Amino acid sequence: MRYRPHRMYPGALLAQECCSYQAMTELLARIRGDLVVLVHSDRDCSNVLPKSRYWAQSEHEYKFLCTNLKEDEIVTGQGNAKLRRALELIVEAWDPALTVVLSTCPTVMIGDNIKNVSRKTGRALSKRISAQITHGLKPKSPAEVVDQCYTLLTREADLPAGVERGAAPSGERARTVNLVGMDFYEGEREEITEVLEAMGITVGVALNNDAHLDDFLAMPRAGFNVHPGPNMLLDFDKSCAERFGMRAIEVPLPFGVEATDRFYRTIADALGVPEGKRDEVLAARRQPGVDAIAAFRRAHADKLERPGGLKLAYNIGSVRSFDLRIIALEELGQRPFFAELGFSFKLLIQGPSHDENAERTGEVLRELGIDDPYVMFPAPGKLTSHLRRGECDAFFGTDFMRNELSKIALPFVHNNRICMGYDQVALNVAYIRQAMSSDFYERFEATDAA
Repeated sequence: MRYRPHRMYPGALLAQECCSYQAMTELLARIRGDLVVLVHSDRDCSNVLPKSRYWAQSEHEYKFLCTNLKEDEIVTGQGNAKLRRALELIVEAWDPALTVVLSTCPTVMIGDNIKNVSRKTGRALSKRISAQITHGLKPKSPAEVVDQCYTLLTREADLPAGVERGAAPSGERARTVNLVGMDFYEGEREEITEVLEAMGITVGVALNNDAHLDDFLAMPRAGFNVHPGPNMLLDFDKSCAERFGMRAIEVPLPFGVEATDRFYRTIADALGVPEGKRDEVLAARRQPGVDAIAAFRRAHADKLERPGGLKLAYNIGSVRSFDLRIIALEELGQRPFFAELGFSFKLLIQGPSHDENAERTGEVLRELGIDDPYVMFPAPGKLTSHLRRGECDAFFGTDFMRNELSKIALPFVHNNRICMGYDQVALNVAYIRQAMSSDFYERFEATDAA
């Protein structure tokens, strides 16, 4: 069952909601560097930490600590004093570069002012201490939690020398961009860096789920933050603009040739790169991807001539991710690449299937300009009831749906196997062709029948 808050975060209405405390701990566990997290709560709330899928990256014996509030301390209002003392002990023992304080349901309900206590303690000790209100009383979208996390981690960053608060970027900063919110697979970041540098644009830091704390603190050295859109990192963009004069550049995710064209052109135009130079740089890199897509379309020319052409069952909302490359554009960021290959789409959206939610989902899709047919299914076991054998040529989605697809012999394309950039297009096409030509499901069915 997925619960819908009254006000959802723009740009992430179809993704699974989450407890912001649990989500924030998962994100912070992966951030490397001299970072300590203090959970202000009773000890039972810390039991959520071992449920994270990732090891905690830490430079100290522990990364996560707890104020361990007792029932009498909660009832008698001793939480703020205990929080202050805990922060003093952390600084005394480890002196971390940044201490993050998180709240939970009990401390939110009793009204402990963790932001005020953290700010005053940090000022008194001349240390970086930053707090964030987190709890599970009202579910939030993963995009909103990523926004809160990145805003939190950059809140204590310092202005570069000689730069006034809120001043527009100039000099080297005006030619430097950060890459924000996108996890990178092998080769992806290298291509982006090489293409932008060929245009005279310097790539600063990459802020993602595997970044180092030093990257977040060095973020203001660039004048621009490049991240997926629309409507992502709203508070982060506002904070960076007000404090550091940084501009946000919302880009389409570079999946396929056409979307990669738009990705680079958006950045180049924002930084004033001459059109001729921009197009010259892109032309030198894009042709192998163009050829790979053309070859795919030739190989499937007979199917492309059918009404609707190739058809892809496109899965949304079945996993919870904190990588904006997955959740951007309502988890439809890779759709333009498949459209470029000639696919039409049937959207399979996991969530409550009642009429009200189905209607709301349709409104979200229409606002995005997407008129693909869609169905709602409440659980993985209900997926194949919405797909007829032979209706689609492939399924694109999460790995744990693979067994369900064997029931209808539908080829599976893993949503994490499609990579970004020109250099990856041919590899993406080869993977999709291999997945669609596999006879695994036919052999599986024959063996099962025997």
